[in-house]
Amino acid sequence: MIPETLAAQLSTHGNAPAVVDPEQALTYADLDGLSGAVAAHLRRRHVAVGEPVIVHTRLSRWAVVAMLGVLRAGARYVPVDAAFPAGRRELMASGSGARVTLTEQLLASLSPTSSPWRDGPDAYTMFTSGSTGVPKAVTVSRAALSYSTGARLAYYGLPPRRFLLCSSISFDSSVAGIYWTLCTGGTLIIPSDRPFDVRALLRAGDAHRPTHTLMVPSLYRLTLRSPIRSLSTVIVAGESCPPDLVDLHYERMPQATLYNEYGPTECTVWSTVHRCAAGEDPVPIGRAIPGTTISVDDGELCVCSPGVVSGGPVYRTGDRVSVGADGLLRYHGRIDEQLKVGGVRIEPAEIEHALMSHPAVLLAGVAVPYQGVAFVVCAEPVDQQTLRAHLLDRLPAVAVPTVFERVPRLPSLPNGKLDRGALSRTGRPGERHDGPSGQASAERRNCDRQVTSMSCDARGVDGSTHRPDWPHPT
Repeated sequence: MIPETLAAQLSTHGNAPAVVDPEQALTYADLDGLSGAVAAHLRRRHVAVGEPVIVHTRLSRWAVVAMLGVLRAGARYVPVDAAFPAGRRELMASGSGARVTLTEQLLASLSPTSSPWRDGPDAYTMFTSGSTGVPKAVTVSRAALSYSTGARLAYYGLPPRRFLLCSSISFDSSVAGIYWTLCTGGTLIIPSDRPFDVRALLRAGDAHRPTHTLMVPSLYRLTLRSPIRSLSTVIVAGESCPPDLVDLHYERMPQATLYNEYGPTECTVWSTVHRCAAGEDPVPIGRAIPGTTISVDDGELCVCSPGVVSGGPVYRTGDRVSVGADGLLRYHGRIDEQLKVGGVRIEPAEIEHALMSHPAVLLAGVAVPYQGVAFVVCAEPVDQQTLRAHLLDRLPAVAVPTVFERVPRLPSLPNGKLDRGALSRTGRPGERHDGPSGQASAERRNCDRQVTSMSCDARGVDGSTHRPDWPHPT
């Protein structure tokens, strides 16, 4: 089980580096003492076994201290990223049912101490991305987390010596890196409190030479402009992986193996995995991870696994897949996002991937419902006629957008996935958005303030800068 494994690592690795962020490095001994202090604090607050505790921090060493301290107290943590918009943080906090909150200020005031590990039923509660408007709580048991982490060790074999953590604490992609690394004595490298800060990510890569990482494909595409050569294992997850990204990876990072993982939050991080090869189109999501069984019911992917947290033995994902003659699963998008244009069924991601296969296009987004508009972030000038001709060679003519709107960035949900809702509110170029009370325009301005830019850090990056306040490489 995870708690026992963590306890053993904390006690045996002593002065080995455990977590490094831009402000400070913590050894395993430091992490042991600080997480013990958190557990002792929670006992003084009479936190019961299994009780939810909010971890309200940035992506930082303090987040890891708090998570382990809550587990140590027998409780379950609810990570609320302090970088999220206030409204979303309030929804998560109110939906958690927690009465105790751990903040960075509180955590910094605690003195290291020894504290026993208490068992408990659950590990954490995450909230889904909220693309439907209301975040949904998903509670993961300690048994499910232990299974998921054990399956990762079984599949990948060699554990990460240094893992570059590029995920918000409020999304379960962070779970993969945190427990895979700390349960095997490795070092977590946190580049920034903003998971999609490409410049900080590249600085950390240069300073600490990470061996493993996991990130969404759109972020990984930006890092490939200045590849992190120390990486031996790269995992992409959270979005459909474009075929040209795989080709680009092996062109610029031939020494590293690229994996495409798939898995809903309700199945504890991951359910399938594929070792990518150049030339695959579409890129498979592979086969079931160790201990998981996959079935396809009327085109819908169903997962039977010790990682399923829904209460039933099988989780219906709502994702459309097919199984090829090679036995590999291929993802075809959400059942509820499929477009039907001129009698042709097509996924938004198919249009986006076709656009991103053009060398001038860095990122592309299509709103749902589809209005014939594609939003593009470009690395260099390109005219609409050129893009249209490019797509006509790759898509049914009826699916080719009639308008290509160049934008400086694409809106994203807090987990880095494309926010199609924000794109749909943007509307067609040239439309008025002021309405009777200016509500739509205000929503767009508010959205622009809140969303993470997927492109703003892509300019002028050469990977050679180094912050003097970073700790020395491990």
